[in-house]
Amino acid sequence: MTFADDQVNAASAFAHTMIVVDDEPIADPAEAETITKTQTPGRRDAKEASSAPDQPVAEPERKTTHLLDAKALIKSALDLGLVCSVVNPSGDEDNVAKGVARASIRADIISLDWHMHGDDDGDLACEIIAEILRNDAAIGGRLRLIAIYTGNNNEEKILGQIEARLNDRKDQNTEVVRMGQVLTNETGLRLVWRQKAMLNEKLEGAVSEAQLPQELLAEFAKLSSGLLSNVALATISAMRDTTHHVLSKFSEALDGPFFHHRALLENPSESMDYAVSIVISALKSEVNKSEIAERFTTTDAVRRRLQAMANGSDDFTLRYLKGDQEKEFNFCLDDIEAIIEHGHEKWPEDLRKVAEARKQNASNPKPTKEGFKKYFSTVFSESRDAATDAMMHFSFLTNSRSSELSLVHRKVLPKLELGSVVFSEKLGYLLCLQATCDAVRGDGLFFFVPLVAATASPEIVVPHKCKEGKPNYIGLQVPPKCYTKSLSLNFGTIDSKIGRIPVNFDEQNGVFQVLDAEKNEYRWLANLKYKRALRIAQNVSQQMSRIGFDEFEPFK
Repeated sequence: MTFADDQVNAASAFAHTMIVVDDEPIADPAEAETITKTQTPGRRDAKEASSAPDQPVAEPERKTTHLLDAKALIKSALDLGLVCSVVNPSGDEDNVAKGVARASIRADIISLDWHMHGDDDGDLACEIIAEILRNDAAIGGRLRLIAIYTGNNNEEKILGQIEARLNDRKDQNTEVVRMGQVLTNETGLRLVWRQKAMLNEKLEGAVSEAQLPQELLAEFAKLSSGLLSNVALATISAMRDTTHHVLSKFSEALDGPFFHHRALLENPSESMDYAVSIVISALKSEVNKSEIAERFTTTDAVRRRLQAMANGSDDFTLRYLKGDQEKEFNFCLDDIEAIIEHGHEKWPEDLRKVAEARKQNASNPKPTKEGFKKYFSTVFSESRDAATDAMMHFSFLTNSRSSELSLVHRKVLPKLELGSVVFSEKLGYLLCLQATCDAVRGDGLFFFVPLVAATASPEIVVPHKCKEGKPNYIGLQVPPKCYTKSLSLNFGTIDSKIGRIPVNFDEQNGVFQVLDAEKNEYRWLANLKYKRALRIAQNVSQQMSRIGFDEFEPFK
């Protein structure tokens, strides 16, 4: 078993639905014998014919049809646990594209024919792809596998046309990039080409309808590129599997208590978030965490991931600083696995590669334990800078629950509350420690403490600005005795109807802003997870509540 198998297992648990759009589906291969091989002229042929009316009309060009064995396709998909729908597009091109795009919201895998109803250049397929990506971008992006499944064997031309057409469209917010034989974008697209076998099992390189679901499931699995992404797919799948059980818990009899709760609130709009929180909590409690861990985070799973990262090599290079010089130290796969499995405290003494490196590489001595602890992630990255970026990203995911990177927040605006991190050109980075209740009602005065840059082991990581389309993560920490530099900012009276201070999205600059009562601008960056923000508030209050008095010094 390999890591690729783990990816397929996670993808199989997650992917449930598949839509195949094709204008020549047949229910049984026997039908192929009765289907004419003559097709009506394509759009280009018709245009050329109409431009020369005096010329005799030529016989329609005889072409081989690109039939789709729908029966074999659906059966193969069902055997894999995929619900497969075959769609024969008809009608207006725009309506077809929008209809398929609407259906794709609930589909995991999409397959499109390239030539449909006399469409020689894949215009309809490109329109469907563009509409799907536009809908995906509107909800913040998603994992999306699209396959072009066609009898046309010109893969280079087809992928090149799709890339060019999508990038020329003004309604596409993200650039499509060619990566080998795959088209991708930053919001989760993976677009591939496969050639139809067209009922010809001997056609070299072609994929039959019976093989297509498994082939595309393997491609979908490549959207999950790491161990944690496998865990994410499996966890989400487990939550989805428990939905009907969770739904059974919320009977109509519970509406009365919920209305009672809402009626007693000073600001009834607060109950909307509360209702969603109850459902999410119920889903979370029903997920069998141990089952997911046993499948995707075991020692064997870790080893398979390490083998995939090594890509056939047995060298893992630790890059660390000694003074102002970068040094390198090599581990083998067994060493790295032992360190991960048994902990870093035992790392140097019983690992064979360490002793060999000490003898053969005297100019690059092994790092100290502190150096090892600081730079261990470089073993899995191309450079120290790349490792630092990955560490900052991971820390951000663990400490923040929402941020300016979220495309969802452009529709559902965030709140200024306990744990909000904002930035001011004049005041720098600030952390809101306003009590939760006071953040949704009151006179609009909010309590903030300053944050300072952290060069090592940041307490808080938030995104700020973007470089080359990628987030720039900033490490921050709460300075000692921050309460001595705390401040109160007036954001005006809180609107009781919405129960928050408005944080608005600036379309022109692509940032979230909140204005105080004097129209000073503060850029909203992130909201920390509630428990983390509460812990910081508790630490600040403890600093303020220390008891100090004069004591007899000799007996102090």
